[in-house]
Amino acid sequence: MPDIGSSQNVQEPPHLNGNISQNGERYPDKEESNMTGGSHSPTGSAKSRGSSRGSPAPSQLEREKFDLSLFVYPLEEKYQCPICGDVLRYPVQFIRECGHRVCCKCFDELKRVEPRCPVDQTPISKDDAYLDKAFHNEILALDVKCKNNEWGCKWEGEFQNYQDHVNSNCEYAEILCMNDCGAKFQKRFLQKHLDKDCPKKIIACPYCDDRHLREDKKAHLADECPKLPLPCPNKCDKKLEIPRDELDQHIEEVCPKTKMMCEFEYIGCTHRCSREKMPKHYKSNMIEHVKAVFVKIQELDGTLGKHENTLMEQADLIKAQDKRVGDLEKIANSQLIWRIEDYTRKLKEAKAGNGDTLFSPTFTTSKHGYRLCASVCLNGDGKGKGSHMSVFISVLKGAFDSLLKWPFDYRVTFYLLDQNEDHAQRKHIKFSIKPNPCPENEPFLGRPKLEKNASFGGAKFAKHDEIETRNYIKDDTIYIKISVDCDGLSEP
Repeated sequence: MPDIGSSQNVQEPPHLNGNISQNGERYPDKEESNMTGGSHSPTGSAKSRGSSRGSPAPSQLEREKFDLSLFVYPLEEKYQCPICGDVLRYPVQFIRECGHRVCCKCFDELKRVEPRCPVDQTPISKDDAYLDKAFHNEILALDVKCKNNEWGCKWEGEFQNYQDHVNSNCEYAEILCMNDCGAKFQKRFLQKHLDKDCPKKIIACPYCDDRHLREDKKAHLADECPKLPLPCPNKCDKKLEIPRDELDQHIEEVCPKTKMMCEFEYIGCTHRCSREKMPKHYKSNMIEHVKAVFVKIQELDGTLGKHENTLMEQADLIKAQDKRVGDLEKIANSQLIWRIEDYTRKLKEAKAGNGDTLFSPTFTTSKHGYRLCASVCLNGDGKGKGSHMSVFISVLKGAFDSLLKWPFDYRVTFYLLDQNEDHAQRKHIKFSIKPNPCPENEPFLGRPKLEKNASFGGAKFAKHDEIETRNYIKDDTIYIKISVDCDGLSEP
């Protein structure tokens, strides 16, 4: 179908190449510029006569033939091309020979042979033909009707406005649904389709405001919607509707038809009835419930007496054990054995600069003693960086610091334990440090003001090469023992 435009400046179709003229006059080919009807033609189109009127773009000339039955009045023969039989488009007239006209496109093909008029076979000069704009505008002004008139479209208008109507304005034109649901319908039914039928339209649930495709509405209401009103499954009230997410609470706490056990079940009552009938059961069986409660209290009283005796015995035993443990803490050196697993990976990460320091669990020198924490740098720190394992100790803030002697000055000894199965062959790596309680070491040894003091220890605790030579690593695990020589005499 031709695309009939409505522009005011007509651009010549590019087929003419400057060879059609008026009054035998030649015009430049495409190498030279030419202004026609106020517009610049990039291909050097021929000069034409007549006033300009809306016309289709040149690219539309090769579209399908126009249905001549759509003209309101029978199309006169002069408006038809004698070659293609279609309505004339950009008519070219043989003005000096016979005055007949053909389509611009047909004339372009006619020039390839010895040109003759297709009506009376009169030899024609292709240089004397011209583009008849006045006749072209006359055709554009012919009255046509919509191709959808058989479906009820009443539009009639000029030929030049036909395509705009069909493409943009005709309510009877067939279109596809914009939601890609596959439906095809007349444009006038678009809103109806979107409002009622389109399965791909996003709609809002009227109960929970969830947004979903119309085709998923049934599944949403059946399985997902938390606010869908549902009747009580116990049929306690035929008119009552409860949101899905409140239905369980209704059944368990409110519904009068819910079956439930008597509250005195734990003392032996086995009665079961609906919630609405339970008050009647309590009233009629009050004496039996009171008797059952009295019997149960007597049983519990006897059991409670036995438990009290047992609890007193356990309390005395715990007190004795606590005293024994306290005595042992004061006469034994405080220590921690720290198990470090996955040694190979952690050493590799330390060498790569990730996770340099590992921290031990906290421990105390006695029940009410100093609170400490050890740390280890598997790839070394300071002077031992890259060649040794480094170990350190930190004094942490404790619950009994106000009762302890400060600064901390007890000897701390580190051991890397040899895991040889033969105990006689074991050779532990040992490092011992005796803190110097001078003012300069106050940040390390003084009573902690923050969560923990600065660490002190040995940067060259154990060489990497030495660690690999014996059984310090077994099952990719090492053990570090930390011992504090605290006899408990200065502790509370």
